[in-house]
Amino acid sequence: MLQPQPLPENRYPPDSPHFRAYERCLALEGSAENASFNSSFSPQICGRILGYMMLEAPTSVGCDNVQREIEASLHTVKKAKGPTPGSSSHPSRPSFDETQETILLLMNEAPKYSTVKKLALRRDNYRCVVTGAYDGATYKKQCRTDPTFRAPATPQLTQAAHIFPDSLNQDLAWPDNLPGRKANYSATAWAVVERFGQVNVITESLNGPDIHRVENVLTMCFSAHDLFDNLELWFEATGDPNTYKICSNDPRNFDLVLPPIPPQVTLQSTNPSIPLPNSHFLRIHAACARIAHLSGAAEYWETILEEWEERAVLASDGGSADMLSFLLARAVAAMH
Repeated sequence: MLQPQPLPENRYPPDSPHFRAYERCLALEGSAENASFNSSFSPQICGRILGYMMLEAPTSVGCDNVQREIEASLHTVKKAKGPTPGSSSHPSRPSFDETQETILLLMNEAPKYSTVKKLALRRDNYRCVVTGAYDGATYKKQCRTDPTFRAPATPQLTQAAHIFPDSLNQDLAWPDNLPGRKANYSATAWAVVERFGQVNVITESLNGPDIHRVENVLTMCFSAHDLFDNLELWFEATGDPNTYKICSNDPRNFDLVLPPIPPQVTLQSTNPSIPLPNSHFLRIHAACARIAHLSGAAEYWETILEEWEERAVLASDGGSADMLSFLLARAVAAMH
């Protein structure tokens, strides 16, 4: 069971930038100023999120980016010695701000529905990649044409599960076609993905309808899809090609999925022209799941989602609800 855990000791080389940034995370984790902290998260949770972001970053470049942003935020706050700015005017990380602005300008709307499910089904041999269950819609169609048909595995209704949610590219504009509040949130979220996970929404062909590219989709039964979307189920690479260990924060989650979930799965394509799910995308998803549960932030998910809906994605002052910029602005304030 993956439960919230204190940050491990600082193992970065002394006097290195990473050592200093991680020390800030440890100090924030030990802060007792929870009562005055203006956030859904306590300083302890914020410190753990930032620390685990350094430790769990999918690439060394992602770790470097988190470290630089922590250091830049602290430097700016010390220099200003004034009230903490809202995340919309956060003065640190000019490269982050430029990334967010560039994505906002180039980001396109995605359609609500795509034929990617059919393509993913064909690639995944009409089965849930987690349980091996046979697609229920295909089963019913086969039975209509052949009453003697027997499914090769237990039939279950399936869905196209997106690794990066398709909602990030939807409902981006106001009725006048100008960028809406959701567009600002989505651009910021994609900027975090780029800085943390080294995936660019534009150059990685995830913009607009390309969010539905088959490399970003897996066929899953409903219950597995729900766990996957809620970061309660993720794929961890084993070292063997396209083979993953199926992980969860709580083994009892596996009781919610039928047929039973095997310890590991090997993703295969029935057609070499249909690519498999992107292994790096799955690695980022797994890192986000581990960070959420190790830091304790997952326990606040429901509260965060409620706040998000109440604030119409952005705060009234325009501050972004994105995790990294939100935490950097508020978490640094809690330390000073």
